[in-house]
Amino acid sequence: MKWPEFYPENCPPEDAEDATGIVYRLVRHDPPQAEDFRTLYEERPMFFENKPNDFICKGCGVSVCRDFEDIERLQRSSGKMRKRKVAEGIINSKQGVIVHTPSTLYKSHHTWWIPIEESPWIDFDVVEIL
Repeated sequence: MKWPEFYPENCPPEDAEDATGIVYRLVRHDPPQAEDFRTLYEERPMFFENKPNDFICKGCGVSVCRDFEDIERLQRSSGKMRKRKVAEGIINSKQGVIVHTPSTLYKSHHTWWIPIEESPWIDFDVVEIL
């Protein structure tokens, strides 16, 4: 797999596994677009200046959740997130690698690193929240 040039050394991490299964992501567009899969590092590179490589690496991945309830909770977490839509996708090993990065509130949170040749937004659909 070919990774973006801005990834730091040893990124993605060695413990990352093939990206597979159903995941949920908050997006701005319906249908999802490329910009919905921009990393935090791409959106706010100055935030990562003088930070350790493992912190930068995590910012080079995109956040997804495996559990629908977690993504709903994340969506309700702040005003800017409430404006986003929930998109569901089925990812596969060609689309990169993933690591379980849970937090207290989002137990199913994962960080997903996507190779430059992939277009994951094509495989995601916005879903209705009941």
